[in-house]
Amino acid sequence: MELTIDEDGSLLVERQLPEGDTVRYGGLDQAVPQRLLTTLRATPGASAEEPVADRAARRLTVGDTAWTDGTEHPVPPVARLLEALAVQLLQPLEYGQLPLAVVESAAVEAAADTVLPAAAIGTVDGLPAYALAEGGQGFDLGRLPDGGSLGGSDGEAGLLPSAVALGVVDDRELFAVGAADGAVQVWDAASGALVHGTSGGEGAQVVAAGLVQGVPLVFSGGRRGEVRAWRAEDGKGLGLLEIGGEGARALLHARCASVDLVVAAASDGTVRVWDAGAGAQLHLLVGHSAPVIALAVLPLGEQALLATGGQDQDIRLWDLATGRQVALFTGHSATVTGLTFTELDGRPVLASCALDNTLRTWDVYAATALGGRPAGGSWLTALATVTVGGQELLASGDEHGRIRLWETKGGKPVGSYEPERADGAGPVPVNALAVGDLYGRPVLVAGYGDGRIRLWDAAARTELYALDSDGGPVGSVAVLPAEGEPVLVCGTVAGAVRCHRLSDGVPLSVPTPHTGPVTALVFGEPVPGTTAILVSGGADGTVRVRSAQDGAPLRQLAAHQDGVTALAIGEVSGRRVLASAGRDRTVRLWDVDGGQAGPVLTGLRESAEKLTVGTLDGRAVVLAGCTDGSVLGWDVMGGHGIADLPGGTAEVRSLICQELDGEVLVAAGDATATLRLWHLATGTLVNEAPLDRTPLAIAFGETGLYVVGPGGALTL
Repeated sequence: MELTIDEDGSLLVERQLPEGDTVRYGGLDQAVPQRLLTTLRATPGASAEEPVADRAARRLTVGDTAWTDGTEHPVPPVARLLEALAVQLLQPLEYGQLPLAVVESAAVEAAADTVLPAAAIGTVDGLPAYALAEGGQGFDLGRLPDGGSLGGSDGEAGLLPSAVALGVVDDRELFAVGAADGAVQVWDAASGALVHGTSGGEGAQVVAAGLVQGVPLVFSGGRRGEVRAWRAEDGKGLGLLEIGGEGARALLHARCASVDLVVAAASDGTVRVWDAGAGAQLHLLVGHSAPVIALAVLPLGEQALLATGGQDQDIRLWDLATGRQVALFTGHSATVTGLTFTELDGRPVLASCALDNTLRTWDVYAATALGGRPAGGSWLTALATVTVGGQELLASGDEHGRIRLWETKGGKPVGSYEPERADGAGPVPVNALAVGDLYGRPVLVAGYGDGRIRLWDAAARTELYALDSDGGPVGSVAVLPAEGEPVLVCGTVAGAVRCHRLSDGVPLSVPTPHTGPVTALVFGEPVPGTTAILVSGGADGTVRVRSAQDGAPLRQLAAHQDGVTALAIGEVSGRRVLASAGRDRTVRLWDVDGGQAGPVLTGLRESAEKLTVGTLDGRAVVLAGCTDGSVLGWDVMGGHGIADLPGGTAEVRSLICQELDGEVLVAAGDATATLRLWHLATGTLVNEAPLDRTPLAIAFGETGLYVVGPGGALTL
């Protein structure tokens, strides 16, 4: 593995494995090279000067025990930091040992070939029917076996399908479509009425929330694209706030002169202010020379002040009514990561924290510095004001996962929160903090680098609950003080929005289940004690389980980091088992109702593009059709292989397993428009036939074998 750090802060890691090389890019805050150099200078025998100072970059290679740059200066003392950098770039959705403020992974783009034609077979009005989606051409519903049209859409309808499914829920036939932008929509297949659905999106690393004209709204923004507004109660998208495609590094809801505002800080250092109700941009704030990553607002009657800070180390104050800069604070020697307003002796005070390990306070009216103090020798990553026992305290988060409380006057530490660690687990950073009120109790919401969200009782300093990772490290958190029940909103590195009830962490509706194309959809029939479900997999690597009836989110699984390629559902001993396949060349089994991960099925030579679940000799089996043409099978309970069916070498595009006349048959169609049929018990190839189209979906029907492909359907 090799790591390259350029002098401009760009980062490159290359990992060489037998199955292929992996290359990832990212960006570093200058605090990281500074810490590396400080550590190197402290190494016994090392030069006090910067090693390899005449190079534009240090190319560091890890061997069995230590990192080296090929000079006489070994670098084992910084191995832990280098390892954390490499892992965070190679596995950005898994674990973030370093704060997001210091290392940013470039977005892992979905492969172009993830958006492929898709088809499904089911029933409409009680008769066999199919759904077909062809790239950029919308979707069609048709009858079987004659292929007569039952409706559809064209490519101008605003929904570009990438996956389809047909199912029956409470005697109602449903048609589901997953789109290239991550949306999932469900219609009544017979009437064409929309049953439920979500809008698409371009990712949500940062979020903000607030009441706009009395309506609870959430705003989300990603690394690129625009800022999206959506309704908190049902996830309905309400429109875009245009930011020129620059993406947002920080978002904030504010109020000034009875007008609800949304503030977005872009990667180019500009800050935009909108009227949230009208969707009109009011101000473009220009002054910062680097990305702004921290925002705070101070309401002042009919006026309001906005504080902004970021990588240029400056803090600026703006009048939100006019958009005019009113103050500039300098003093931090590293990136400003947190801002919050508080009060001291009846006067408004701005507090700030930074990667220089200091907390500073500033007199807002006088525009002068009040004080600054070191805060434990760690990078400070987040800051908030919380009221405990009638006293306003500063809460800071750091790179080691600690949250500390400080008195504003004098800076005396008065308490701390730190989650318990599992044996052998290292610290993870606090990436974001937000303050809320729960039944009259002040609470702190903290988002961590391991993807967990924790709710802390600010007065008792106890953890109320912790939510597991979903979407990778947490990028931002916000609390929406809705009338009925406060809502916790979270943005993640993967760009997935998380929305939970604040009181108990129960997940709520979100605007889009996936970042990037939906690659697989499947309906799951109910078993006793459950309801019908709709499961979607995406190029973002996640699997989402929703109620098929109303779309309510039920479960979210981090399944395959490099993207989900296929899904299938079966029943084992009265429980639903979900099989998922990914580009990591594995098939994973899940207890879909409990959320527990089961066996990881290995042995694939290439990734599986199709999955199906069947029964052989009374035991559940899962079969996978792969990109190299192979069809493999495993016993679901034992996880061991039971079949490797001989066939072609082209990608499998459709796969079914069904018992007919006492024989368990497997049928598969591949990209060369060839259909093959096997006896599963013996692995014998029974038949092989060329077709006039690529079989995207196949099913045994009363009149023969139904085949759906580009152009429609045929019956064999």
